[in-house]
Amino acid sequence: MLLPEFTENKEKSMLMYFNADGADVNKMYDELEKTYVCFSKMNKVLKDGKTYVVMEIADEDE
Repeated sequence: MLLPEFTENKEKSMLMYFNADGADVNKMYDELEKTYVCFSKMNKVLKDGKTYVVMEIADEDE
């Protein structure tokens, strides 16, 4: 099970950042989709010089 390295709260969602440096990103996508089924978006980003897979979980009340 992959755990986020850090999270970021937005007004209507939460972002979870998973370290993807040197990882097979497609394999990470597959594993994350199975573990966090409630996500609304997922993509790869570069932040502070590191590669992350970012998963967004939208506020269910919206």
